[in-house]
Amino acid sequence: MKAESSMVESDEALMDRKERLAGARSALAQKPRSKPGWLDRINNYYWVQNMVRIHDELPLWIIQWDGKKQIDWMYLNETVDQIQPFHFEIFYGKEAKRDTYYADTMKRVSETGKFEVSELHGFNDFFFPMPADPRGKTFLFGGQFLTEPLDWDGIAWRWRELTGQLPASANPDFVRFVRMALRLPIIDGPVMPAVEEFMGLLSQLLTEDHANLKISERVRKLKRDVFDRAWPNNDWVDRSITPEKFALTPWYYEGKLSEWRSEEMGICRLPTTAMALMPVDPRNQALDPVQVMVRNYQIQRECVAFASQMPETGANKLQDYGVSFLTSAAPGKNLARAKLELRERAQKLQTFVKEKFGVHTVVGIGRTMPPGEPLYQSHHDAVLALHLCVQIEKDILFYDEKTTSKDQMRYSQLNRTAAELADAFDRVAMDEIKIASDHYVRMVLVWSNERIEVLRSQFLAMLFQLIKNIQKRHLLRSEVAEHLADDLSQKLEEAPSVYQVIETFKEALQRLSVFASRALEGPKSMRLDTTLQYMKDNFAEPLRLSGVARKAGFSVPAFSRIFKQATGTSFLAYLRAVRVEHAKMLLRTTTLSAEQIAQACGFQSQHHLIRSFKKVTQKTPGSYRKDVASKARGTA
Repeated sequence: MKAESSMVESDEALMDRKERLAGARSALAQKPRSKPGWLDRINNYYWVQNMVRIHDELPLWIIQWDGKKQIDWMYLNETVDQIQPFHFEIFYGKEAKRDTYYADTMKRVSETGKFEVSELHGFNDFFFPMPADPRGKTFLFGGQFLTEPLDWDGIAWRWRELTGQLPASANPDFVRFVRMALRLPIIDGPVMPAVEEFMGLLSQLLTEDHANLKISERVRKLKRDVFDRAWPNNDWVDRSITPEKFALTPWYYEGKLSEWRSEEMGICRLPTTAMALMPVDPRNQALDPVQVMVRNYQIQRECVAFASQMPETGANKLQDYGVSFLTSAAPGKNLARAKLELRERAQKLQTFVKEKFGVHTVVGIGRTMPPGEPLYQSHHDAVLALHLCVQIEKDILFYDEKTTSKDQMRYSQLNRTAAELADAFDRVAMDEIKIASDHYVRMVLVWSNERIEVLRSQFLAMLFQLIKNIQKRHLLRSEVAEHLADDLSQKLEEAPSVYQVIETFKEALQRLSVFASRALEGPKSMRLDTTLQYMKDNFAEPLRLSGVARKAGFSVPAFSRIFKQATGTSFLAYLRAVRVEHAKMLLRTTTLSAEQIAQACGFQSQHHLIRSFKKVTQKTPGSYRKDVASKARGTA
């Protein structure tokens, strides 16, 4: 009996225990469970590190200073192969000035204990004193960056400040400097206070026990409220259109845009169509290539910002000449209505650029892909259509409006168009040369699949063949042919984008067509053509009549006589006109002083510039600049 009683009590105890466990589970289910401390740490680290990574165009460092000269640097995200302004400072002998700048700034920040933005040679850095160091000798450092968008005057001023030289597009160091400066991040307006707050959070992450701190929530709020609007990250566009077949789209894992990505980009559905926009300048307008690069940079920035306000559209830079867009037509539309919506979007972009910059643009539109598919093919088609716009003189072109595709054509077709162009040159049939060259460029563009080196190699081979034919047919001296080949091929080899490769090749064909036509007049005229181009390319140098005549292979009297017969003017008058034309361009587009323009254009002095300018234009440089400014205000 006792055993039975014990068994009953045991069963009752077991039932009671089960009820208590069930009650505890119920209570736990009603209460939110807190995350373990280590998981909070991981979440904090993820959000802070993600912000550092997606804005890696701003190099971040931890620096420790001994209070004198020694500084230890630890980089957090610096891309070591990216050229920065301080590399130019070192090259041009300004390293000691930067060392002094560092020491003075750190001393000041150490004393105040406050975040500070400093500037040297027009480029900015910030210093954030880390609270964990009571000595005030450890800093989070960010730099170099800009606090305002660049224009030509801003770049020219920074170049002179750093090097003591005048800006010149013929100077490869200056061109490299401009490319570097245009790549720097811009931190302006409400972004700087947000950067300061973020540096405080980064400092906490690095130095404190942050398991119970809501760092991730504060970073998320900064990202949503400030960075996404004023300092957006557009790398998803490049990742969506990459030609790398093994790369995954930003939406691969979820099959849709994640909530934070959608919030960041301001779009709700997956993009399906790529568009590409490019400014196109009149071919008869003489433009400085570096100034065009700066102008294109300004258009790119404004277009990226404008795209964020358009429905379901994101954008990023297309090399240094255009803008890539990803967008989608409203679901449920048939093909015709979807194309109409995309065309209207392209026209809206063109109108925006025209009104803001006064520049004509063309737009290529790629094929529409199924939602979720990689967009490389659509982007490739859009860029190809973009360049074909220029060749067939259309403002907007859909990929399927092309007359030929790479899959449809054979190399034999390309070879036939090359033969037709060579034949037109042999017969010096100017109208046929224009038609054949346009046809050949279109065929090469399609054949190359927009691969710049394929395009370049085809054009170079064509140029050398044409020069060889001209030399053989018209008994051109070998040194003249070699000089011409070197000149034309160098410009083609240096062209940095598909568009510039095409334009450079077409300019070379134009020069060769003139050359071929003058060949009928004899080798002397052909040598003179090369000489005129040499003067246009080197007008800023101290050119002398005797030196140029010798280079052309003439005595001074013979050169002067042939020059006057061919141009209707003297050597000095022609050189003066070339220099004045360039001075007019600088007066229109820069705020350089008359003395600086005189140096840049090859005049001996400011007085020499004024005298020559007045002789050619009947105006002084000052009155010409005032007239241009007055007309611009009237137009506005």
